[in-house]
Formats: sequence, structure tokens, C-alpha cells
Amino acid sequence: MLAPHIKKKVDELWNRFWAAGLTNPLVAVEQITYLLFLKRLEDIDLKRQQRGFSSIYAGYESCKWSYIRREKTNPAHLIDVVFPWLRELDKHFSSASADGTELASLNNRMADAYFQLDPNKGKVLSDAIDAIDQLFARAGEGSAAQDIMGDTFEYLLSEVATAGKNGQFRTPRHLIRFMVELLDPEPGQRVIDPAAGTGGFLFSTQQHLMRKYSAQENLVLEWDGTPHRTDGAAATPEQYEAIHNGANFVGLDNDRTMARIGWMNLVLHDVTDPHLLQGDSLSKREGKARLKELLEPGSYQFVLANPPFTGTVDSGDLDPDTLLFPRVGGGGKKKHESITNKSELLFLWLMLDLLDIGGRCAVIIPEGVLFGNTEAHVRLRRELLVEHVVEGVISLPSGVFQPYTGVKTSILIFRKVTRRDSKQSLPSNASPLSEYVWFYEVEEDGYSKDARRNARPGQQNDLWDALVKFKEWVEHGRNAAQLNEKTLLQPSFHTERWRQALLRDTADELTPAGMAFSSLPDTSMWDGQVWGIHELFPELPSNPKEAEENIRSTAANVLTELAVQALQPAAKKAWDATLMARLAEKATDIELIDAWKKAAKPAEAEFKKLAREKEAFFEKDDSPALPIWKDLVKTALAEAQADMHVLGLLRGNQPPKAMTTHDIGQKLAEVAREVAKLDGFDVTLRSLAIDQCTPLKAAKHWVVPVRDWARNDEWQSADGELRGSHDADGLVRSAYVEAMLADGLYDDKSALKDGLLDPDCIEAREWNLSAGQYKPFDFTQLKSDKSVAELIGVLKSTEQDIIKGLDTLLAMVEGRE
Repeated sequence: MLAPHIKKKVDELWNRFWAAGLTNPLVAVEQITYLLFLKRLEDIDLKRQQRGFSSIYAGYESCKWSYIRREKTNPAHLIDVVFPWLRELDKHFSSASADGTELASLNNRMADAYFQLDPNKGKVLSDAIDAIDQLFARAGEGSAAQDIMGDTFEYLLSEVATAGKNGQFRTPRHLIRFMVELLDPEPGQRVIDPAAGTGGFLFSTQQHLMRKYSAQENLVLEWDGTPHRTDGAAATPEQYEAIHNGANFVGLDNDRTMARIGWMNLVLHDVTDPHLLQGDSLSKREGKARLKELLEPGSYQFVLANPPFTGTVDSGDLDPDTLLFPRVGGGGKKKHESITNKSELLFLWLMLDLLDIGGRCAVIIPEGVLFGNTEAHVRLRRELLVEHVVEGVISLPSGVFQPYTGVKTSILIFRKVTRRDSKQSLPSNASPLSEYVWFYEVEEDGYSKDARRNARPGQQNDLWDALVKFKEWVEHGRNAAQLNEKTLLQPSFHTERWRQALLRDTADELTPAGMAFSSLPDTSMWDGQVWGIHELFPELPSNPKEAEENIRSTAANVLTELAVQALQPAAKKAWDATLMARLAEKATDIELIDAWKKAAKPAEAEFKKLAREKEAFFEKDDSPALPIWKDLVKTALAEAQADMHVLGLLRGNQPPKAMTTHDIGQKLAEVAREVAKLDGFDVTLRSLAIDQCTPLKAAKHWVVPVRDWARNDEWQSADGELRGSHDADGLVRSAYVEAMLADGLYDDKSALKDGLLDPDCIEAREWNLSAGQYKPFDFTQLKSDKSVAELIGVLKSTEQDIIKGLDTLLAMVEGRE
């Protein structure tokens, strides 16, 4: 969760580029990425020089970020001097000097870098450089604020509505985290995303590993699962190195711009030497040594991806490996061509090929992949179910990719079992290695279902329930899947107020927090990180409402007393001014009040002035504390006048006592500092455990057999000793299965023979994997005083009426009536 002032700076940066003519979000973020890389480059070079290597700026001192800042109103300097040097950056360092830095994976990725800002837009460039300096102040320090930089860049990327070409778009981050948790990788296990985009799956995997190996007492999760304070303290040195090793996080994207942006995203998420490159995962690999190396079959333990949904591929450009993509076969002209050119199917075959034996994949796919009836669709599903293990299908709501597309999608999870050189030799009626498939229907994912996709923190989120139940299914099988079937599992939620604890800004000027708290005896926690206000000020409760109530009640009393002190001298002035009228008994109440108001006006104005001066202690953008301070001051003045009983004082025989007022400003500052402790932004957090139980009317998950033999009571064994396909316990007899497989499940045209399989099993439905196909009908939700049998009778009668009506309509169309 980013502080509002950081989001505002990012928004301002976008608006400046937009106003300058860079209206394509992808181009704008690319330009920002270039500037950010130039900022980091100077820090990288300093570290190289400390290791004894020569500077990459030798002869090019004007390309340093420190020089660029001096020329920040001059876009021509970037266009004519810096970027020509940047395009040839690889020539200025050796591979040995790049080890352990971003330069190790540069691989000429800046060779086509051009700065596209209008040379006449000097003010825009100046603003952009200032904003990048402020937003990424610690970009070269490797400090504990790394997650702030990564989150800032992610927020920047959220403005990219469409990520490149071929139907790609940004995958919602809460879905990415969910998929990573489903697979639950370990340090050192390699993961690849063959359609990586901005690298969301890769950095989320690294983030998951850091969370998994962090001190649990320090770990904090936002309501959507975003982790914070991931220190990796529980990891061994070898594990920690593996968690940050870019060789374990591999990504490819066909769009060079997207790959460059994704690379920087990984860099800012503390991945060393990221292996995210530009490349077409589906194309021929001949003459592309690096692409061939990264796409080596069986090289990865995990694949996580959301590949393009609706793309088609030039069949002539596909890799010719017949073990990778199935061919049409037969004796026709197209026998050597791929069985399909649909990218969503080809990517799934590629993912199978990339996995090592036992490797697992979680991939977002359009619903058509699960029920499509083309030869390629059916063959792919059959291969997944027969030769490998489909662990689960999680149906997602149709609006999860709004506003970019309304396409219905699911998450498919499978495990590779059969080697690539063995799969072709399996018999056509081989028993499926997937015995059962677990299905889950997600109805709520924590966001509204309209195009706005507004966050709904603390509301029902089926993803948490699905996560727990999927792991129970994978670890313990069918029996575990029946546990908690009618129970919705959720974490608990609570709200805290956070603030970025920063006393000085990038110009070394005091921030509002610095003005208020820099004099504290211990400012060690004011280190630029995000902390809860109850952590910065232990006397405050963690609940923001309770903290506000505590501060308000204490501050209100003190402010009222100070306001009385400030106004007290005015009462003496009003008493003196009305003395003669009162002695003559000619002073009315109205006249006395008017005299009081006139006398009190300067004192009230001075009190307000002193209070306004203390507003320097409060954040200016979206400050929750500043309105409280203003309200407290206003209320204090009103209550002070009520408490003083002005009319009584003015009609008294003795003049009101004067009170000392010289320390009011100092005391106001003390109160303002207390109120300023409330500054920050509210965040909904979730518990680490998912153990809050709510009854469900109907199960959200179900398990379906892949091959289920239909009962045949007429069958008997050859020796006549066995009769009926199933035994007394309802289990199919092995002798029956052997006999049926010997005769063949399929006919000469590869069609399933009638009556052998239960029509509700997956194989009997052409390997259909759509969750809705198998969702159990819940009769308990029917609200009717009729029995089920009666309701079926009503439905049959309705069906007959519809058929009669259609017959009549057809006769009218044909002119028979």
C-alpha cells in the first residue's frame, strides 16, 4: 500500500507526460523507465569502480545522472548526447565488471532506446526528473525501502491499460499472488513465464519466497495478500541467494518494450540479474542461442502465466519440433503442419514441454480451452488428463479482467508426469493418470464485478477459501476435499493507520513529520519506511478510530483551556469599556456582548494565527489529522466562550482576572504534535491464518472422476464366476476393466463406444474441463412446497408445452397454418 502522496506524485508524472503529447501509456512508462535506469546507473558504476573497474562514463561525464539533473530543462541534451551513448552502453564495460549488477543482464536491451519527449518541453523534463528523484530516492541504496520502490513502479504500471500486442493485458496482482500460493515454490526452484509482460508472475514468486522465509512475527499482509516487511530472516544464506538470483526467474515477451519494462520491474523488486528477455516463445529457435537455452525442455519446476487469449500464430514460424507441437499427420499436404495456430493452445503445449517431470503449472486460460470441440482442443485436454495430472480447475468470475475484457476465464493447474519422448507411445485407451479433477467456482474475488473493479477490503473473497481447500485436496485427496465442504474459510481483518516515516525529503528539507517530531529523543524508526502510527507512538492503540478518540478527548480539554487563557484579557477590556454604562444601569445584554466581541476579536485572531502556524506539522495531501486539528481549534474557541460565562463576568462587581498568555504558542505546538501523530493512511490488513468459518448453503468445490465405468449388471467373466461389472460395495471389478480395455473403449473412428462409461465422467464428455459442466445441483436451495418428483413433473409438462408451441410456429412459417 503506497502512501497517498506517492500516488499523487505518480499521477502528476503521468499527467505531465500526457500533456506533453506522450498519450500512449506504454511509451510514457518506457520513457520513465529509461530515466530511472539512468538514475540507477551512476550508483552501479560507483560500485564497479570500488571493485577496481574503470568507469563506464570515461569520456562521457555529461551522461551521469548528476549532470542530467543540472541539464534537466534541456531535453536536447538527453536526445543528442545521453541516449546515443546509452544505445552503445554494452561497449563500455566487460562481463566480469557487470557481475552482480543489472548490467549483467543488459544484453543490448538499450540498443534501440530513444527519448521521445518534444525538445521544446523542457519544463516537463524538469518535473519528471524531480519526480523520479523523489519517488525513487533510494533506488541505488539497496535499502529496506526496496518494497516502496517496487510498489511505486507497480502503481506506475497500473496505468498501462493494454500491455503491448496480441491481446495481452495486465493480470490483476491479487490473482497472480493467488496462483503463486497455489503452487507454493521453494528457493532455487526455477520458474518461467513464457508471456511475461511486465514480470508480475516472476516478482510475485520472489515476493512469495521472501514472505515464506520471513520472521512471521514481523510479517504483515494487506487485505488482498500483499506482503510487507519480508526480511527473509528464516532463509539460509544459500536460500536467500537463490531467492534473489535472476536465473531462477525467467521470462520472455515478444514485445521488446514490454520486456524492457518488465526487466526494470524485477530490478526494483530486488532480483539480481533478471532473466526477462525479448523473444517469441512459440517461434523457431534456430539461430537464436539464448532463446533456445531458456526454452530448453524440462528445465523448470514451475510455469506461471497468463498468455494471450485470442491470438493466432503464423504456422510457418512455429518451432518445427514435433514433440513440442502436435502435427496434423496423415498423408495430406498439411501433414507436417501444427494441429492448430491458436496461441492459447500452443502455449499450453509449450508449458508442458518446459516443465521437468513433477513440475507444475498454473495458467489463466479462456473458457473455450476447457470445452472447445476442435481436434486440437480435445487432443490437448486428453493429453493433459491421460498423460499428466490435472490437479484442479478454478472458475473465475467473468469480470475479473474488466475494464479490458469481459472474457470468461479459469485457472488450470496441472503436473507433468510423462516424459516428452514417451507420451506418443501411450496406447489410445490407456488409463488416465488424472483419476479425479478438483473444481472450484469463484464468485467473489474481493473486487466489484463492474468495469470499475473497486476494491472491497474485508468483504467475502472466495480465493482464500479456494487456496486452503486446494492444498487439502492436493495433499490428502478426495477425503480431504469433502472436509469443510459447506464452510467458507476466510482470514480475519482489521484496520491500521500507516505513514511513511520520513523526517527529511530529497532536498534535505524537513518534512511536516520532521517539523513535528525531529526533536524526539529517539528517531531511529523515522527511516523512510512505512510504519503503523501505533509503532511510531507506542502509547496509541492500533485501531485508528480508537487512536483518534483518545487524541481528541485529551487535546480538546487542553485546547479549550488554552482558548480561555487567550480570551481572558479580552474580558477585562470589555469590562472596562462598559463600566460607565453598567454603573448607570443602561447596558443591555446585547451591548455587553457586542463589546465583548469587539474586545475578543484580536485575541481570537491571534489564537487562530498561532494554531495555523502549527499546521506545518501536518501532511498537506489527504491528511486525516489536519481536519481534526482545525475542528478541535474551532470547537475550543466556541467552548471557551461558553465556559467563560461572558455576561456574568461583565456584570460582575470585580474586573475579570488577567491570565498569563505568553506560552500559549508553545503549548499549542505541544497539542498539535499530539494530533499530528494521527497523520497517515488507513490500511485493511488480514491475518496470516485463514481460519474464520462461515456456513455455506452449497459447496463451492466438487471432485469429478475422469474415467468412471457405467454399471453393467449383465456382464459376467469368461469363467462365469463373476457377474456384474461392479461388486457389492459398488466398486468396478478389475476383471471387467481389463475385458473392456481389451475390446477397446473407442471405435475405428476414435469415438467412445456407447454405454461403457458413466455419462457424467470427464472422459465421456470429450474430456470437457469446464467447471459448470459438473456442478452438483443443490436441491436444498429450492424453495417450494412440492417434492422433487412433483417439480420434475412440472418441468416435463412445461417442456411439452414448449415443443407444441414450436411445432405450431414452424407450421405457420411453412404456411401449413
